[in-house]
Amino acid sequence: MAVTLLGYILIVLGVLLLFSSVSFGILTGIVGVGLILAINLTEKPKYVRAYKNQIVLAVLREMFEDVHLNLDAGFNQEWVEDAHFIPTGNRFFSDDQISGSCRGCLFRRSDVLTQQVTHTGKTTTVTTLFEGPWMVFEFPKSFGHYLLVREKEFLSNGKPGGWFSGLKTERIAMESEEFNEKFEVYAEDEHEAFYLLTPQFMEKLEQAEREIAGRMYYGFFDHEFHVAVDNRQNSFEPPVFTPITPAQLEEIRTEARLVCELIDLLHLADREGGQRPKP
Repeated sequence: MAVTLLGYILIVLGVLLLFSSVSFGILTGIVGVGLILAINLTEKPKYVRAYKNQIVLAVLREMFEDVHLNLDAGFNQEWVEDAHFIPTGNRFFSDDQISGSCRGCLFRRSDVLTQQVTHTGKTTTVTTLFEGPWMVFEFPKSFGHYLLVREKEFLSNGKPGGWFSGLKTERIAMESEEFNEKFEVYAEDEHEAFYLLTPQFMEKLEQAEREIAGRMYYGFFDHEFHVAVDNRQNSFEPPVFTPITPAQLEEIRTEARLVCELIDLLHLADREGGQRPKP
């Protein structure tokens, strides 16, 4: 019990040291979190929260401006289902909401997990439909209709929301045959689809598909640009049976860097030639 208390004291000390030395503050927090783990594995939820609130948040503050991390917040299930953006089932989880600014572009992101649970007799089957980060960005052009760009996958396609959702979209063929082979586009307004999906922007989407692991989803709705990556990963989870090392800090940076990579790749921070989305 005393050692566990010492771990928490070191975590608090690490937070205070962050104001004078980021690296030393992070390492102090690592020692504190490590002590908690070594002494009391039965309190894993507390360890996970301490790790994210201390270690992960410190790394995020190195990378983003005005960053906030809320472990208990995520995207609302009803909002996700109404978006008709990713596949949804009958089980839903979303947490670890991050908001902030990168390169002057405001963003928010959360981890999302959707599953379909079926019961046959005594057998329960859980099928994961989507697992990964969902990111929402400001976009340099204004738009007013629903537009979905989705990476193709065998037996995993279809009209967004199905035929009875009330969403009036049509599948659009773009001028690039190479793009059409990799992606499918559903839009409420064909003219707006061609306005938003310029040849240069489609090339960037293809580049992201090549460089980022996972199935890509891009959405234009609610005056925002949405990107979801089905990479079957739960971000920012701490190691449980191994020590926290500098390599773990780099893994946090790699997971968080996806936000900035998308902003840079898609030129989301460059508002020249377009209008800022309405609030």
